[in-house]
Amino acid sequence: MKKITLLLTLLMYATSSYAEYRWIKDTLYVPLRSGMGNSFRILDKGLISGTRLDLIEIVESERDTWARVKTDDGIEGWVRAQYLIDTPTAAQKLISANRKIKKLEQQNSDLQNNLGSNQSTSKQLQKDLKNAETEVARLSKELKELKQISADSIALYTNHQKLMETHQLVQTELDVVKTDNDRLRNNNDHQFFLSGAGAVLLGVILALVVPRLRSKKRYSEWG
Repeated sequence: MKKITLLLTLLMYATSSYAEYRWIKDTLYVPLRSGMGNSFRILDKGLISGTRLDLIEIVESERDTWARVKTDDGIEGWVRAQYLIDTPTAAQKLISANRKIKKLEQQNSDLQNNLGSNQSTSKQLQKDLKNAETEVARLSKELKELKQISADSIALYTNHQKLMETHQLVQTELDVVKTDNDRLRNNNDHQFFLSGAGAVLLGVILALVVPRLRSKKRYSEWG
């Protein structure tokens, strides 16, 4: 009957598992038992203060409240709930704080080293930037000069084109003048040829007529 009552009590007050942790209070050594009661076998008699336990369930009996827990080593058992707290102990907090301090100190040291490295890198980058600005200024000057040379070249090319056009016009006019001169020369040669031919013809006529005239004159004298 006592076992049935205990079972009903367990079923009545049993709660679902908690997804959270509990820690042993400060300055305590809590035994881990195999059941809810001092008569159950002790599984671990030395759970020191600050030990972290995985909380499985909390059960309230007629006399006490017990918690079923599991250690990090995988040992599962029961401890009185009054020995558990829902936050780490002061000692654990101190250990955790010291760890955080050491971690922060390491991070600070790393940041200091990175800062020194970054300062060196920054100086080098500033030097490179200054050199780049100098190079940009030089290239800008050269570009300006090239633009001026290009403008002069374009002007020279334009003038050259104009001179070529003028030369072509003059050459055309010269060809026309030469053609006119050739035509005039041909006309003069023709006129000279005609004049020469006329003179020759006149000489021939005279050569034919004059002897006859002389012959007639002689005949007339004889008569």
